[in-house]
Order: sequence, then structure tokens, then C-alpha cells
Amino acid sequence: MTSLIRANFIRFVFLIVIQFVLKGVDSIDIYIYPLFILLLPVGMIDGVVLLVAFFYGLSIDMFYDTPGLFASASVAVAAARPLVLAIMEPRGGYEPGKAPTKYNLGTRWFVQYSGILMLWHTIWVVALEQASLFSGLRVLIWLLIYALSLLLIILYQFLFNPKE
Repeated sequence: MTSLIRANFIRFVFLIVIQFVLKGVDSIDIYIYPLFILLLPVGMIDGVVLLVAFFYGLSIDMFYDTPGLFASASVAVAAARPLVLAIMEPRGGYEPGKAPTKYNLGTRWFVQYSGILMLWHTIWVVALEQASLFSGLRVLIWLLIYALSLLLIILYQFLFNPKE
């Protein structure tokens, strides 16, 4: 249990640092920070996941100077996570306390899981940030944000291959 807490704390800090570096990219927003919420262990109490997501989102809001935007997006992802996990549950079920990673559940499963939740996150952020979701160029930018964010999340899984 202690190693699980340590692994998630290290991931928490590491992803905030990466997100801060990505903030420096002026032309487009790329979001990797939701990965922390995606990789929380299966079986955590939903209320705890929502609370952790809220405070994690607030820490991202401090860097972006966007009070509440990323906190709300983090909570939206954390709220949708149990539904997505239930829909995608493997035949044998999930191993309690294990993180839903590429290592534990396979690459295809992880790409689908993270793809669904990152799509939800991107729609949430873009809708709140731009207050207009369906205009020609904005849809292309929205798709680019989604694609680049998902690509970085999958790349993270291959580079760091977290087991916890």
C-alpha cells in the first residue's frame, strides 16, 4: 500500500511538471495531466477519486491562472471514470488496487480507455474555455488538442510503463 501511495505521489508531481512544460507551447494546448486520474487504482472509493481529482485540477489551475476550469474538467473525468471502467471491464474483472495501465490490461484496452476519457476531457475544457464548440476551425483545433494529448499519454505508457 505504501508503494502505491508513493508511486501515485511521484506521478502526481511528475505530471504537473510535464503539464507546466507543455504550457510553454504557445500555439496549441496539450493536456497530459488527466493521466494521473486515469491511472488511479481500480476499486478506490469514488468520492475519494473525485476529491483527489478536484485538488489535482486546482493545482493545474494555479499554473494556468484559470480558476476552476481544470478542477471541473478533472472532476468530470473522475466522475465518468467508473462508468467507462464498468463498460470496459474484462471478463475476469479488475484486480482490486491495481492501476488500469497498459502493463496490467493491455495496450488496446488502455488506448480505448484513455481515448474515451480524454475525449470527454477535451470536450469539457474546450466547451468551457471557448464557449463555442462547433465552428469550423475550432473543431480542427479541438481534434488536434485531443490527438496530441492522447498521443503523449500513450507515449508516457510506453516510456515509463507504470505497473502501479
